[in-house]
Amino acid sequence: GCKLDPTLISALVKRWRPETHTFHFPYSECTITLEDVALQLGLPMDGRVVMGPMIIPDKEDFCVTLLGKVSNKFQGDRIDIKWLENNFNELDEHAIALEKEQYA
Repeated sequence: GCKLDPTLISALVKRWRPETHTFHFPYSECTITLEDVALQLGLPMDGRVVMGPMIIPDKEDFCVTLLGKVSNKFQGDRIDIKWLENNFNELDEHAIALEKEQYA
């Protein structure tokens, strides 16, 4: 897993400028792009876009289609994050492509 460094996070927060969406450093400024996040997390940036809230009439079926299992921990239309952590924390190294997609 990844380890968070509170000191580093605090330093970055102090350098963040919300009006320009950039970090201001003594030598230059920089921003974080979607590509940066994808590279750090190993996530693909192709496929359908996920955005905004939506009402899902058959959320259990939808959950099984996307995740391969269904949560009994729905909070309205939301899934409890602990359920996701408990069920999708570690991916088997021999996982098939569908399982990798479900974990992503």
